[in-house]
Amino acid sequence: MPTFEDSSRDADELAEAARGLAYATRQVETPEDTYEVLGSLHLTLSRIQQGLQQLAAWHDRHSSFAATDDGDWAAGHDHAVKASGWLSIAAASTEQVVQLVMKAHSENGRIAWQPEAAPTRSVGLAEALVEREAALDPDPPASGHTNQSRGLSR
Repeated sequence: MPTFEDSSRDADELAEAARGLAYATRQVETPEDTYEVLGSLHLTLSRIQQGLQQLAAWHDRHSSFAATDDGDWAAGHDHAVKASGWLSIAAASTEQVVQLVMKAHSENGRIAWQPEAAPTRSVGLAEALVEREAALDPDPPASGHTNQSRGLSR
């Protein structure tokens, strides 16, 4: 459970949850679940972005207290400012990921998953179309007839 106070423990928990999700999404049993997963990922990424922004601001605010292990205050300040800059860039970059996941979530929401309607990977597109046309045309033309007998041309 998140502590909402111990950032180190909460980050470790997030890493484990992400590990579990990575494992669980290798195979999705119920296609409809992908909508909920994408929604949760969108929220999670938005919160990660917020965390990155807050860590950037923290490093910036506390840069005057930073020193290296050997006591170099100038170098410590420089490292804190650079960390803040990298975190700001990471937060800005995460915004694009958040938007892309939101778009995928929106597209996923328009899908009505059909368990038997889509051709499987083992059936090529041409075969799937032939099967579909055969199902739509109960009286196929006798062998030897061409499309021209129906008034069709190429």
